[in-house]
Amino acid sequence: MIAFTRRFFRELLLQSGQFALFYLLIQFSMAGLGLFTDLGHTMLLGILVLQTSILVLWGDRPWVRFAGSLVAPLCYSGLESLDGSEFLLNAAHAGFWIFSIVTGALQALTLKTRRLNLRIQSEFLLTFLNVVIFLVLYFYFDTMKSVGKGSPELSLTRIVLHIPEFLANPTHLYILWGGLLLAFSLALGRTEVLRLKERLNTLFGQYVDRDIADEILAGQGTQARQVDLAVLFSDLRNFTACSEKADPQAVTAMLNLYFSRWTEVVRRHGGVVDKFIGDAVMVLFGLKGEAGACDAAVACGREMLALWPSIRDELIRLKLPVPDGLGIGLHFGPTILGDIGSEERRNFTVIGDTVNTASRLESACKGTGKSFLITRSVFERLSPEMTMRCTALGKLRFKGKQQVLEVWALEK
Repeated sequence: MIAFTRRFFRELLLQSGQFALFYLLIQFSMAGLGLFTDLGHTMLLGILVLQTSILVLWGDRPWVRFAGSLVAPLCYSGLESLDGSEFLLNAAHAGFWIFSIVTGALQALTLKTRRLNLRIQSEFLLTFLNVVIFLVLYFYFDTMKSVGKGSPELSLTRIVLHIPEFLANPTHLYILWGGLLLAFSLALGRTEVLRLKERLNTLFGQYVDRDIADEILAGQGTQARQVDLAVLFSDLRNFTACSEKADPQAVTAMLNLYFSRWTEVVRRHGGVVDKFIGDAVMVLFGLKGEAGACDAAVACGREMLALWPSIRDELIRLKLPVPDGLGIGLHFGPTILGDIGSEERRNFTVIGDTVNTASRLESACKGTGKSFLITRSVFERLSPEMTMRCTALGKLRFKGKQQVLEVWALEK
């Protein structure tokens, strides 16, 4: 509830509610509590709450962000139309629609694009508009004083005719230029914050998978919880022997190339690289839901095995150490996901028997002569197409575990 409230006020004050909010605040400064005797204004407040709630809950989708930004002007215009069609031509209604369409489109673009420059430009314009809209409404209400409150004569034409009189007042000029300078300063500061955040995400993402980094940066990293996951372990064959004959730079280059291929394949199948441990990689599937996690993990492992010949050829071409291949172990079950470590140094990872079993299973590849082993908990969750590629190996006992597990080998 606290998180929703925080997001609600952020949405209302910084993203989509400025026009209606400023409009109501200026009306309140003139009418006081009498504002709520006006049905239209009371309804506008309720509509604004509804729109903000919609955008908080579902506004992370571009089309919802744009369409949701039009809820308030659409409903309010419908209410005002009951007083006569001439009120729909009022400059305030036109401004409401223009502001909502422009800000909704900019925010949808920011969500949809991955280009940093476009996101920065959109953020600059949005922040600038947040302040400019206050200046526009200040000018609107100054015009209203000379025409009369609630008059349908406050058309765009009447607004334009009032500009010379408005600019003749030095106080208005001070507010106008000061507001524009403030808008520019805030927009510039906001874009610098966005650049810094992107730089932090990029740097952080080189050491932690982006999905996990997002959880940590969102403050969810300390919330340990139990999650059913498919855990995949893989390491290289004969890595120790081939690395002993090569210099450290060559070994590092080989591992970087190999792990880069893993990262690409894992991302393609919706998994998350939890960590690299020497020449081993630990991958998680199912962080966003159990459905399809095992199929995705198996498809990922099979693709990586299929890629190994091309990886080997590339290592040979670059004159880097060439291991004998790789082994993969996959197990599904309950894990504990959260922060592990001391106050000075922490690691956001998963622990539990499922992780240990996946690691032992990968080690068993050497003894069985197979490249990819899975347990019954994985086999039972596979699609019929995937199970047809499995060969039963019977029951195996793993080091450090009393329980024997039924194991299947994945064939290419």
